[in-house]
Amino acid sequence: MLYPGDAEILNFLEQIQLARNVTAGLRCYRLRTMCLHFGRWLELDKIQLRQLVFLSYCHGLGKIGIPDSILLNPGSLTEQDWAKIREYPETSALICKQLPVLREFAPLVRSHQERLNGTGYPDKLQGDEIPFIVQVFQLVNVADAIISKRLLHRSRNDRASERPYWIQAVEEIRKEVESGARDSELCEKFFRFLELFYQGGG
Repeated sequence: MLYPGDAEILNFLEQIQLARNVTAGLRCYRLRTMCLHFGRWLELDKIQLRQLVFLSYCHGLGKIGIPDSILLNPGSLTEQDWAKIREYPETSALICKQLPVLREFAPLVRSHQERLNGTGYPDKLQGDEIPFIVQVFQLVNVADAIISKRLLHRSRNDRASERPYWIQAVEEIRKEVESGARDSELCEKFFRFLELFYQGGG
């Protein structure tokens, strides 16, 4: 699946993000793990699996330019803050373009925050303009963000914690399906995968 030299490059990318933010660095590994499991479950080919791995490590490189006051802010963000955040896929793609070994992933990285209904960023792509492999990565990326936040803030007194912790991810993604932002067929496959991946949840 990986080419000779890929492991060293991925380790380098992980170390860069660990140095910037430990949480972000560890997230690369989590995304890679779930992406590979989901990709194999979908019976994707080796090229697609390699794309998922590099998306896991490259998509957030542009966050290096986001101040900690925004990136680590647990509260509400201003519209100016969101404008800054929306720049990072472009920055991530620009970083990838600087290295020949990463250049092929730049378009995928740039489009990872797009939505099928054109409400994403930075280019407001629609439908099939968003590569299938990016749509696969997006589901893992969104689910991991929701699940990690849920686990971080879950307490013994939280009644919602009685449910499997991945259910919230399903609920949030279903809302996006209803708005036309996600492919319903792919999402249904992902929901089934989540159930199997977490073996029924918490």
